[in-house]
Amino acid sequence: MRATPFALALAVFALLPAPGHADAIADCNGDQPDAVIKGCGELIDGGKAGNEALAVAYFNRGNALDDQGDHDAAIADYTASIKLKPDYVDTYLNRGLAYQGKKNYEEALADFTRAIALKPDFARAFYARARVYEDQGELKQALAGYEEAAKLAPNNKAIPKRIAEVKQKLGQ
Repeated sequence: MRATPFALALAVFALLPAPGHADAIADCNGDQPDAVIKGCGELIDGGKAGNEALAVAYFNRGNALDDQGDHDAAIADYTASIKLKPDYVDTYLNRGLAYQGKKNYEEALADFTRAIALKPDFARAFYARARVYEDQGELKQALAGYEEAAKLAPNNKAIPKRIAEVKQKLGQ
């Protein structure tokens, strides 16, 4: 459900002559959490990346940290990414999921709602917000969220199942 990392543009770092920089970029864009954390950390700490590249590095490292269960560190990185690129909806989604993992539902709802405000057709954000509502026992709001997600992502097979389960809980 979490939004996947996005790749750093190599051109962003073309001005960086330091040896091993390509390795840091490759690691930061990789799929091995330890390598992603290391590579993105090198790019963040290197002091030569522009805001866009830093936002990507924080986002990717946040994903890796969250994969390892370190929700607090992931939230810190997602927050840093948002400060650099406040219109990137996937960062709000992923930070919301990290908050949800900590059962901090108020913050999760705020992030999912912000993602929806930025991208009104963002089915994953509607689905994630509906899950929080369901976790909180707010079943009518959960059902409305799942139904909106179903309209936006009609081929997603998981959504009708959630709708049926919530309707059953509501006695419908």
